[in-house]
Amino acid sequence: MRITILGCGDVGLALARHWSLDPALQLVLTTTRDERRPELEPLAEQVAVLRADDAEALLGALAGSAVAVLCLAPCGDRQVDAEAYAATYRDSMRALRQVLPHLPGLRQIVYTGSSAVYGDAAGGWVDEETPVQPRDDHGRVLHESEQLLLSCRSPERRVCVLRLGAIHGPGRQLAHRFRRLAGSTLPGGGAQHSNWIHRDDVVGAIAAAVAHGWDGVVNVVDDEPMPVAELTQLVCRAAGLEPVRWDPGDATASAPPNRRIRNDRLRQLGYELRHPRRTLPRLRSIDQDLFDAVAEQARSTPRLRRHHNLHAEADGVQRFLNVLQPGSYVRPHRHRREQAGTGFECFLVLQGRIGLLVFDDNGEVIQQECLAANSPLRGLELAEDQFHTLVALSPDAVIFELKQGPYHPATDKEFHSRFPLEGSAEAIPLEEGWRRLFGETPAGC
Repeated sequence: MRITILGCGDVGLALARHWSLDPALQLVLTTTRDERRPELEPLAEQVAVLRADDAEALLGALAGSAVAVLCLAPCGDRQVDAEAYAATYRDSMRALRQVLPHLPGLRQIVYTGSSAVYGDAAGGWVDEETPVQPRDDHGRVLHESEQLLLSCRSPERRVCVLRLGAIHGPGRQLAHRFRRLAGSTLPGGGAQHSNWIHRDDVVGAIAAAVAHGWDGVVNVVDDEPMPVAELTQLVCRAAGLEPVRWDPGDATASAPPNRRIRNDRLRQLGYELRHPRRTLPRLRSIDQDLFDAVAEQARSTPRLRRHHNLHAEADGVQRFLNVLQPGSYVRPHRHRREQAGTGFECFLVLQGRIGLLVFDDNGEVIQQECLAANSPLRGLELAEDQFHTLVALSPDAVIFELKQGPYHPATDKEFHSRFPLEGSAEAIPLEEGWRRLFGETPAGC
């Protein structure tokens, strides 16, 4: 059987990979960008570069296919206006209607639509029979596109509209999506429900729709609509992020529609969800977004540095990011513990350059090392009972530190008495002098 997949973004590409394993299928894949060809050609018999609203090109891509799957999406990764939505969805449906008389062998069309066509239900349940009441221009375009496509049904041709929830999964992890909200205060109470579906279940539902000849509208969502406040709390906790706070008294932003979407018809059609509920593995990302966020905090504090703990103070292993800006004065100190050998400290530079100075009991420098993310020497482990300091040699320098816990503020550090207190006037020229020890381009750094 020959199948054309119109649009090979995240869902279309995953679907093509799934179907490419079936030797009984011949795939035609479309993309709007020629540079996608090398990625798509191993999966398909034919790859066409086109816009779905180009009727002539569309006819060529659909010729000879028994099934068309429309996985359309606006280009780019940013929210687009309703006009761009209309060009992507409504105009493509009009082009499809125009060419259908020339495609007598096209027996089924499957379209990945959106549950955004539903209106507000004040937290109540909606299903495929609930009247559609879009709340904005985007939703109205999506509804109009559905109607255009459903008008193409005939005794010889089935049309299935899959109304998808918000998609999560590989490359769309919930922790990544909610990270920018961590620690912020949002208007309202977060009581509106969100409806989600895993990308693999989108692929599975499309494959089932084609295999079993589904027709009409089917909601494709998981079993667990969840209030946004509850979901953000779970995600932030699992990812080790600061929780999102809510201000019920702030009504500056209009609340999103509040509805819970039923997936009863999906189940009645025999599809069993692979991911009926969202699973939230406890993974804490250490990535550039985190570096940038902590570096911004470091720039705005008088100390010009900021910790981001990956541990709790009671943990036996202390692990954290330490972000320093030039000018940050770290008073020389050493670590001692009751149990011999447990006062070590391990440093690994993940971004920028850091100078490490080791002192003797008289406060004289006995060794200096330059650690850099892009040099052969990127980290060191410092044994216990050695006085040391760190100097930021570049803006936004990021270190991963590891040492023995649990953390006891009163006994964690023993400061060297010969050096001034943090925040004192004497500390400023001292830190500047330490930086000069390393020069403009430190050797080996």
